[in-house]
This record gives sequence, structure tokens and C-alpha cells, in this order.
Amino acid sequence: MSQEQKLQAKNRKTLLIIAAIFIVPLVFAKIVFEFGLYSPGASNKGNLIEPPIQISSQENEMLPNTWRIAMQVPENCGAPCERGLYVLSQSDYALGRLHDRVTPVGIQAQAHSDLPELPSDSTLSYHVLPNAYEQMSTLPPYSLYIIDPLGNIVMWYEGSADKDFMVMQARDLLKDLKKMLKMSRVG
Repeated sequence: MSQEQKLQAKNRKTLLIIAAIFIVPLVFAKIVFEFGLYSPGASNKGNLIEPPIQISSQENEMLPNTWRIAMQVPENCGAPCERGLYVLSQSDYALGRLHDRVTPVGIQAQAHSDLPELPSDSTLSYHVLPNAYEQMSTLPPYSLYIIDPLGNIVMWYEGSADKDFMVMQARDLLKDLKKMLKMSRVG
């Protein structure tokens, strides 16, 4: 083999290696997508409601014109309900400078006076919205909800009597809500 043939062989080998560097990842990606080996990740922590539950415009007008973090308040509000309402009232402050864009609300089917006592600095307000209450009843009890200013219930977080679990759910709710507020042009 002459010097020139050795040089040509070396150049071909280099060219094939460079081509393989670009072609192999494309082929690998194609195989992964074709056989469904890739599952796209979701960055939300809560449960997305698709399609969103729409609160009637009449009841939506009764709520503050901001984003809302909400919870159903049953007639007999036990430990899970009280924990949820407490977490909602504190979550408002955890938003920091964004707290003006969010209002915590308790949604009731009918007015009742035996509501749990909240901290004196709580901004949580109670609203009697029978239709919205009924619509929320399709989801697990004592859940926390994110409601946009247009009246769409977009996400929910499971409730519990366990204080630590509720705090973790509130933390997840706040993460998701901050993302929504960042992207939102309403409220």
C-alpha cells in the first residue's frame, strides 16, 4: 500500500466517524419516538382539570376579580376542612409580592355560622356559591383548587387530615400558581 492510499483510507475513516457522530443520535431519537419509549414530563405538581370546570358567570362575579385558591367548606367542617382552610389562609402570604394577585376563598353550598376560626390576619373570605360547590363535588373532598379570574377551576390538590401532607400540598399549589401567574395576562 502506498503512502497516498494510506492517506485516503485515513481520510475516509475520519469522514465516516464524523458522519456517524451526526447520524447515530438522529437514528436513536427516531427509534425512541417510533417505539414510544419517550414519555414527556409534566412540570405541574397538582392535578390538571381538562377541560376546566367553568363556574357560572353570575357566581364568578361574586368572587374577587383575581386568581383564587379555594376549598369547599361543608356544613360540618372537621379536621381536614380546618387544616385546608388554615393552609389556604397562610398560602396567600407565602406568595410574597404576588399575594395581591391571589385571594383565598372558602366556597359554601349554603350559609352556615359554625365556620372554623382563622388567624386574625387571614384574608380568606367565604362565599355562598351553590352551583360551584356542586361542580366541585365531583372531585375528592377537602381538595384545594386553583381558579382563574375567568371562573375556570384549572387544578386541584388532594386534601387530608394530616397536617404535614396538607403543608406539602400547599407548597406544590404555590409552585404551580407562581408558574401560572408568571405566564398569565389576566388577574
